[in-house]
Formats: sequence, structure tokens, C-alpha cells
Amino acid sequence: MSSSRLIRVHRIAADQEIRTTDNPSDYSDAFEVQTSSMDTRTAEQWSRALFEHAPRLVRWFLLLGWRWVLGLRLGPRPSSDHVFGWRIASREPDAIRLELHSTFMTAQLILRVASSTVVLTTNVFYTQRLARPLWAAVGMIHRQMIPYLLRRAASFPRLTIS
Repeated sequence: MSSSRLIRVHRIAADQEIRTTDNPSDYSDAFEVQTSSMDTRTAEQWSRALFEHAPRLVRWFLLLGWRWVLGLRLGPRPSSDHVFGWRIASREPDAIRLELHSTFMTAQLILRVASSTVVLTTNVFYTQRLARPLWAAVGMIHRQMIPYLLRRAASFPRLTIS
């Protein structure tokens, strides 16, 4: 790690203002990590640090789960229009929305950067009945993986991809 400070990730209430459809998501969560005031990364750089700079085994595990367990259709890697296979649906310096679709669900990751915090919100919209029990199982892993990825990315503020 690049510093000796303890990096904590907290689960917070998912912000309903960031919904991108008229339909509420079937599942939402949000995690927040405190960042250094010296960390000037954009939301896209943060999202790339989260996924593209994760350890190789973690990246393999994520791809396995997204593609083969959830059936999400990943885009090209590397790509300026995708972050580790997730389509960039919208981007601004302080916010990025990533989306993936499968037969069972649509998944969104929304990352927002503020002066000293980063918040990653996950929204899942079920399109088939099988999605609910599938996500119930996968969600347990998701709620462990996201804090790990946020903590790791906050530990290495210089790891960015343009």
C-alpha cells in the first residue's frame, strides 16, 4: 500500500436521485470510500483503477461471474467506450455510469467522485424471474468484492489509465 493510513469503506443508502429510468431498481446498494485530497482522478479513471488494475486473479473471477454466472454481455477490453467490458452509458469528470445486459437482468454501476469521497452505486433491474435468486446468491460476493476493490483503488491513487 502507498500509505499507512487505514482506508475504510462504508455501505451507505443508495441515492434514488441517480436512477436513470422511471422504474426503480430491483436491487441497489452503494459504498463510499474516503479519498485523499491529493487524489485528482476522474470518475472514469477511478472505475478503470477499480477493475482494470485489480489483481489478475480478481479480474478473472469478476469476468467469470459476470459472463458465465450472470450471463452479462461484456464489450471489448481494452476500449475507450468500455471499462473492463462494461459499456460506458454516460461520463462526466465527476460521474460515470456503466451498464451491462443479460437475458436475466440489466446491471448499472454508477461511480461519483467528490472532493474527498468516491461512491459506487450498483443498480440491478430484473428482466426474468430467475434473476432474483441468482442475484441473491451473487450479491453476497458482490457486497464483499466492491469494498475490497474500492479500498485497493484508494490505496494506489497513482494507478490510472487515461
